[in-house]
Amino acid sequence: MEIVNTAPDQAAIAAKVARAQAAMLSFLAADALGVQVEFLPLAELSHRDPQTLLTMQDNGPWHSLAGQPTEDGELVILQTRMLLFYGCYREDTAWQAYQYWLQTDPFAIAPALQRALTHHPSEHDCSLAALSRLLPISVLGVHFSLPQIAAWAMEDTALTQPALLCQQASGLYAMLLAKAIDEGTSADDLYQDLQQWARDLKVDSVLKQLIDQALFMPPANYQDPAQPVLCAFHNAIWQMLYAKSVGDAISESIKQGGDTGSYAAIAAAVVGAIHGLSSVRQDWVDVMQHCKPQEGVTGVDQPRPEAVWPTDAAELAKKLVEMTPAELV
Repeated sequence: MEIVNTAPDQAAIAAKVARAQAAMLSFLAADALGVQVEFLPLAELSHRDPQTLLTMQDNGPWHSLAGQPTEDGELVILQTRMLLFYGCYREDTAWQAYQYWLQTDPFAIAPALQRALTHHPSEHDCSLAALSRLLPISVLGVHFSLPQIAAWAMEDTALTQPALLCQQASGLYAMLLAKAIDEGTSADDLYQDLQQWARDLKVDSVLKQLIDQALFMPPANYQDPAQPVLCAFHNAIWQMLYAKSVGDAISESIKQGGDTGSYAAIAAAVVGAIHGLSSVRQDWVDVMQHCKPQEGVTGVDQPRPEAVWPTDAAELAKKLVEMTPAELV
């Protein structure tokens, strides 16, 4: 395992922390906002006022608190805590963390992920289960090389989605997000990097074609794509290139329908890393910092363990950047 050790100065570390926090908060905000309108007809979504779409509210289809994470956000928070404890990614402990999470009786769990964690993952599953939990691994890009980040992302994906196409999409997405967080690279430069990585890694031609198309057009079908992971990856690239802010990326992703929370979160993490903390609305941060879905509290229909609350998300991202990475045993 190659560890990047360039001993950056404090200003450089602070910039990396800010980008990691922006990515984390943007992801969690998008997850919470997207789920509020899940299952709504496309016609209704497309006519919704963007400010309404970007306002966190209680209830929604899962009767959750404003700012409360669903499957995607909870796994990202849990994965972050695991990485902080061990100092690097470990496949065995990741599996244990996912098994623990499943035992907490989570709501809104995708059937394919539940099957993968309880029985055997499907070789044909091209859902968003893995792509939507890679943010913490990408933050490790401030400590480890991009090839290592891609390898970990692919290992983690294989736990629940062994399809090579899913693994390759995860590797590319994780490197894209990692470089945005670590170096503050512009969207245009990241896009060129992505094209080069796809060539160097000799990924499936479908992925190469998707990357080329994302420069000119968004995905054609968000509502019922044959391979949701490709739709989400395509949308993330499109939003990275053209969204003017995190809010823009979230609202435009949500308006397309389909898996609104996951599409928005996967794209928002990249856009947040590029645009920085100034692009993350303070009202989102305030709501998430006070979101404690514990049993006995008025309005909490979905009590969840404290380990998956979003209250300390910004601090977790900061610690992940500032930690001393562990050697792989």
